[in-house]
Amino acid sequence: MENTKRYTVGVLIGYHVYEGSHPTPFAFPLIHGMQAAARDKNINLMVACGVIRGAALNLHRSAWPEPDPEMDFVPVGPWNTDGLVFIGPLRSEARIRYAQKLRDGGFPVVVLGNDAGPPAIVVDNEGGIRQVLEHLVGHGHKEIALIAGDEQDAGDSMARLNAYREGVREFGLSGDPRLMEFGQHWETGGYDAMRRIQQSGVKFSAVMCSNDLSALGAMRALREAGIRIPWDVAVAGFDDILESLAQVPPLTSVHYPLFETGYRTLLLLHKRITQGPGGVPDLTRITTRLVARQSCGCLPDVVAKSAGGADPNRIQADPASRGFKDELTHWMLEALLMEYPQSHGEDFFPLCERLADSFFRSLEDEDFAHFQSSLTEILQRVEMTDDESAQLWQSAVSVLRQAAYSVLDGKGDAARTRCAEDLLHQARMMLSESVDRRYTRLQARRTDLDESIGLLTARLISSPDEDQVYSALREDLPRVGVRTCHIVLFEPQGEDPVAVSLLHSVEKDAPTLRFETRHFPPPGLYPADEPFNLALLPLFSQEEEMGYVAFDGGNLDPLATLVRQLSSSIKNAQLHAKVLELSLRDGLTEVHNRRFFEIMLQKETERSRRYKRDLAVIMIDIDYFKRYNDAYGHPAGDEALREIARCIEQGARRGLDVVTRYGGEEFAIILPETDEGGAQIVAENVRTRVAGNPKFLRPTTVSLGIASLRGEQLQSQMLVEQADLAMYQAKSQGRNRSVVFEDWMREAEHTPKGGGNAEA
Repeated sequence: MENTKRYTVGVLIGYHVYEGSHPTPFAFPLIHGMQAAARDKNINLMVACGVIRGAALNLHRSAWPEPDPEMDFVPVGPWNTDGLVFIGPLRSEARIRYAQKLRDGGFPVVVLGNDAGPPAIVVDNEGGIRQVLEHLVGHGHKEIALIAGDEQDAGDSMARLNAYREGVREFGLSGDPRLMEFGQHWETGGYDAMRRIQQSGVKFSAVMCSNDLSALGAMRALREAGIRIPWDVAVAGFDDILESLAQVPPLTSVHYPLFETGYRTLLLLHKRITQGPGGVPDLTRITTRLVARQSCGCLPDVVAKSAGGADPNRIQADPASRGFKDELTHWMLEALLMEYPQSHGEDFFPLCERLADSFFRSLEDEDFAHFQSSLTEILQRVEMTDDESAQLWQSAVSVLRQAAYSVLDGKGDAARTRCAEDLLHQARMMLSESVDRRYTRLQARRTDLDESIGLLTARLISSPDEDQVYSALREDLPRVGVRTCHIVLFEPQGEDPVAVSLLHSVEKDAPTLRFETRHFPPPGLYPADEPFNLALLPLFSQEEEMGYVAFDGGNLDPLATLVRQLSSSIKNAQLHAKVLELSLRDGLTEVHNRRFFEIMLQKETERSRRYKRDLAVIMIDIDYFKRYNDAYGHPAGDEALREIARCIEQGARRGLDVVTRYGGEEFAIILPETDEGGAQIVAENVRTRVAGNPKFLRPTTVSLGIASLRGEQLQSQMLVEQADLAMYQAKSQGRNRSVVFEDWMREAEHTPKGGGNAEA
């Protein structure tokens, strides 16, 4: 029988995911690839996302499942997952040991990187670096500088550095030690490293960088120094992140298929979970390819770049044959998947088939309409369903170009050749217009998103209490593309500062959930009929770890902005609540005061009326308290008041119950979701605790009045009046008792028989 268990997988990253407002361009596609694989395999996914705090950049600030001053704790660990992906570089010995300890203990682990041992997925660092060096040497460069990665990273950084040194020896390049500086694999580090190389005075005509972020920083430093790229200095990077193509000039880079790698990594972990240690190889190597662009001195060659590896000599020369169309469709599909590996081939295949058929029909009939109609429909379809892939159809058109020339080459058919050129030119124009439309849509969406985030941020800043913070999130999160959000605050227990979690849902009137932190998510939090996809980001205030936020991981872009603002807003709300608490608390007994009673009673009345739930109030008066004060003095009376307040708090033990000093020797309790019978139990519990307390200087008792209402008839003032009348009846019936309100009491005297308020 097939195993239908839905597995839960966690992702731990050895560095921060968010430096500024958006995910780092290296981690972003990796996470997207894992999310796609999790959807396809029906796997629950939790990604721990570290966030840089303020302006003090710390590249070791990862989100991690162990409390540590250098990391932020989030509950993604072996206790609530079936397996863990570790994305390197892990950098610190503590993180490397953690991964190795789990693996050695038999827990399913896959490491993306080669710094924590097998089973590992590693990119072909050596092959990629050699491709860059060989390419630069082909341009005539002999003095090639290197901006290396992180000297503490024994994985990719060291592998790329060693490959550079080996290439220097192999190609007979300058080995001047001043040509190498560490850039820490981030943009500012690359900028600083480039400045140090320039200041050293060493001669160089090209610089290769251990990753693209370093290259972006190096390019900025070169431009500031008035050095032209590529005429004065050629530049190349590694990883081929999206930002590489957006540079001026576009950055030559080694293509690291990040989305595909993330996808494969999760599939490998799934195999490790289901098949055991023997189910996956110790090492899986990701191949790379050089993407030459203008930063190294190559001229633009969009058509050649997009050919996707198609070999026109292998395409049959008879366009009327079925084999020709099948093979051409295959090459077009392969070109698209090379550019866009996150897509599914079955989605593209019928579109490639139709485009190829319409192209050669137009060529045969010398009628542009077939091809125009097909390409227009394809672009409209992909723009509506997957806007990112529209521009990539240039690669499919390039395959068509090669196929057309292989068919027409040497046949002397000038008219059909011109027709083919016209069709291809028209296709390029249509693709260019599609890209322009996508850019316009992206700009409009970005404007809408920025405005929505700005409005939400303004609401969060102005929210004086946590309820208003959650209300703002509930109303505005859908506008920024976040479906779900749960805010979780830590509650220390013993020496464990993160032992217990208090989960606050943004859903209206949702109860606060209390559970052991390492058991996240608590049962029932997410629907059982579909896998969850979560991004967990730490909540922090300066150096204080407050908790974490569990976001829906479908839109990673706004999460860092939200969590930073949430951290500040919740902390401010907590400080405001403390100030308000002091103003709404009785200084003598340390229970809440009458003002707090009135505020909470109004809130609970509205809530109980809305949901048609019971609400009870107990009014309490100390019997003959004036005599106690007269006999023993006011200091003794104050101590008696404090002791009675403690008895009342012990008798009303639920977290929902509100105990207040109503005034003088009177107290009151608000009991949400409590009917008459439940209120009687609480009242009797309080009464017996007071009557049996040996700490008073003489036997002391209280009289209690109970009132309970429900539904539309519920009015806060009516509830207090009824409880007050019942309390007077308790006194008139002999004191030291609790009485439930009845309608006949409205006609009875308010003053107890046998005494007045002075003798209460």
